[in-house]
This record gives sequence, C-alpha cells and structure tokens, in this order.
Amino acid sequence: MKTCHLSLATVVLGALAVSYSACSAQGQDNTVPGSGPKGEAGSISSSAGTPATGSAGTPATGSAGTMGNPSAGGPPSFAGSFNTGVGGAVTSGGTSGKAGGSSAGGGPTGAAGGTPVGGCRVAAGVAAELLIDDLEDGDNTIRPLGSRVGYWFTFNDGTATQVPSGAIFMPQTGGHSAMYSAHTSGPAFMTWGAGIGFDFNNTASKSCAYDATAYKGIKFWAKGNVAIKAMVKIPGTTAKKPDGSDAGTCNSTTMCDDHYALTPSPVLTATWKEYTIDFAGGTTFAQEGWGIKVAFDKASILAMQFQVAKTLPFDFSIDDITFY
Repeated sequence: MKTCHLSLATVVLGALAVSYSACSAQGQDNTVPGSGPKGEAGSISSSAGTPATGSAGTPATGSAGTMGNPSAGGPPSFAGSFNTGVGGAVTSGGTSGKAGGSSAGGGPTGAAGGTPVGGCRVAAGVAAELLIDDLEDGDNTIRPLGSRVGYWFTFNDGTATQVPSGAIFMPQTGGHSAMYSAHTSGPAFMTWGAGIGFDFNNTASKSCAYDATAYKGIKFWAKGNVAIKAMVKIPGTTAKKPDGSDAGTCNSTTMCDDHYALTPSPVLTATWKEYTIDFAGGTTFAQEGWGIKVAFDKASILAMQFQVAKTLPFDFSIDDITFY
C-alpha cells in the first residue's frame, strides 16, 4: 500500500505505528522503536518497521497532534464523537521513513526529486500520473509516480490495540479490483479514535508539501463496518512541530488540525464503494469549523488519512486511491 499512532501515521519504504493515549498541544516524537516517550497527557507507544528495500533509509519518528474540545471550540461529535476534551484537533500520525534522498531519482524506484527547500524535496504531480496506490505491489509505500514518496501507517490514541500493531503496515488480501488493500481493525478507542494514512512527499523523514495542482481531486474505494473521516492535511491546518518533523504552520495550541475532509463522512458498507473528494467541492470537502479557518490549497498538501471516531469498534479497508 504515514501523523498521532497510523503504523507510520505505515507508509512507501518504512512505517510506524504510533499510539497516543491523549494528544498534546504540541506533538511528541517517537524516538525508540517499541517504546515512545511520555506525552503531556499520556504515554505514546510506538514501533518502527524497517524500509521496504535495502536502498531506503530508516523509518522516521512519529508525532502526536492535538485533539478537539467542544467546550474550547473543538469539533462536534461524529458517530461516537471525534471530540476528545483535550483541546485541539484530530491529528495525523508521524512521518515515515525516508526514501533514499532528496535529489533527483531519490525516490524508492527512481521517483523524480526536486531541489530541497527548507529540508523538503520539491515535488509536483503531472496530469498523466494519477495512481496514488492500488496496493498491488504488496509493500508499505504508495506508488512512486508524479514525484510522490509516501508510506502507509496506522495511528491511534493508545487506549486499545489496533491491527496491524507493532509491525510495518503491509497490504492484506481482499482488494477491490485485485489482490490487496489497506486494511485495519480494532476495538473501540476511548480518547479520540484510530486510523490509517500516508504522506504524499516524505523527504528524509519529514512530511513535506506536495503540489497537486495538476489534479481536480482524489478518488478511493472503501468498505467496512463504520463511518470514516477521509481527510487531506495541508500546512495551514497542521500543528507546527518544534522539531520540524513536518511542514505544518499552524501555531495555535488548541485550534490546529481541523483538516479538510469529505463531507458528510462516509458510512462504509460490507461491499466496496467508490468515494470522491473534489478539491473545489465547497461543502462536500471542508473543515468541520471548530479550528482555524484556512483556505484549501491543492498546491501544498501533506498527507491523506482515514480516521474512525472514538467509542467505535472498526474493521475497514481502503483501495485504488487515485487523483483525477
């Protein structure tokens, strides 16, 4: 088949499983595989996998974000509630492993690289390269097309055990169009929930901006037993990390991470169904409204995440993700 606990947030050459028992206003880093540091409001457990190929770098560290608080401008509850009473927004997991470098040809299979800017490789998609990942390569990375470099990961609040757990996030059998899909399951998490995701442009273990100007939006197929929040992170809605582990620019301690998401949140069924995110979709692709209001800029996207709200047992799969 990468920003709070995704089995990094698993991803294209290395992955992380970063759990958050409660996300703090500033994210915490996962520095030791299998045992993350203490967060401000709880401990972070994590485990890092190894890169998918020998030419790739080592997995990056995970980082937690902040959660919403209805009494402090947090998001409304969502099918079991996405609000957490901690303050802030539902956030993403940590970054993934680095993919060979930031110069041209630095991606896992020779994906185009650009001149590093602020520690980030400049990367832009082209109209002819639509596929993000169909999981059929059987690894934990998205496809190295359109200068994209990203890794699949899981993320959760640390109050239960998510599957997969403690390993590289790998595709599982039972895909939409062919053999594999991205699958995760678990019992109800009680603080803010759990999910899976990936970065679009991971540079040397940093979640960097990706220019998706060439595309109108994203399509994906999903099935499961729960509602999911399908989000696209951008720098303006992502909390700025002191260690610079991603390209977030939001400095608020409570109002970050109100990411743009498909609206209403899809309620999955036992059969595969296609969903469409229109970057210019207005009310169908919007922030929830409790966080800092930021205009969506498809020239600067960071990651995509699929999250389940707290108190909900879950079992869902994602497949055939493309730009259009």
